[in-house]
Amino acid sequence: MAKSAEIICYIAKNYFIWKSKEAKLKTAIIIRHVAYEGLGLFTRVLEHSGYDIIYFDAGVSDFRKEIALQADIVIVLGGPVSVNDIVKFPYLIDELQLVEKRLANDLPVFGIGLGAQMLAKALGESVYPMSEREYGWAPLRLLTEDGVLEPLRSRHVLHWHNDAFSLPSGATLLASTAKCEVQAFSWKKSMALQFHTEINMLKFEQWVLGHAVEIQQAESSCLNQLRQGVDNFGFTLEEHSSQMFYNWLLSLEQSP
Repeated sequence: MAKSAEIICYIAKNYFIWKSKEAKLKTAIIIRHVAYEGLGLFTRVLEHSGYDIIYFDAGVSDFRKEIALQADIVIVLGGPVSVNDIVKFPYLIDELQLVEKRLANDLPVFGIGLGAQMLAKALGESVYPMSEREYGWAPLRLLTEDGVLEPLRSRHVLHWHNDAFSLPSGATLLASTAKCEVQAFSWKKSMALQFHTEINMLKFEQWVLGHAVEIQQAESSCLNQLRQGVDNFGFTLEEHSSQMFYNWLLSLEQSP
């Protein structure tokens, strides 16, 4: 498994070096809401693909800076709040406006969890509470053939969200689950994932600690099931997650 991940990173690194030997590093802005929900596995894929990684932290960084709009890609990570909590967390407004501007200019945004909900809201959809929150490991139902998400076919991934949204106008539905119809969508060069494949499983306990209150409020078996899922699915998933994210980066290079 580790060897396969090395091969993926090697292919990514050498493709982008071959593609533009004279080019300077591309810029990836990472919008982080909490420290325990970081870029994880995708860090290495970005580095080997020729990106300079710059973190913007919610509540600290200025999302109105020109570099955030001009960056080659922006990745909006997850967080334990709702995109609708703008009264409590007014800096979400600047974050949302940044996403809206990038989408209006067809500049790539990759959203995970809260980030996916932000893309949906920026595209005009309402984000609303689910009747039953989706926590734990479950397989995806992919709705396209041979797309960016293909490495995740028949794989269990980690779900951790209370909110959902309908498919934005002009978007392509990529994946669903029994509890959530819109698990992933693409819109032009951008992509949104409700689920989490970015997590480095060796650091999964940081995720557990960060979500301790929610876990304690869930069924008593929740924690054991989460940890069992890491052993059953998580470590195997890492290789396929890295390939999926590389597929998205490659699609940007191939788009007109």
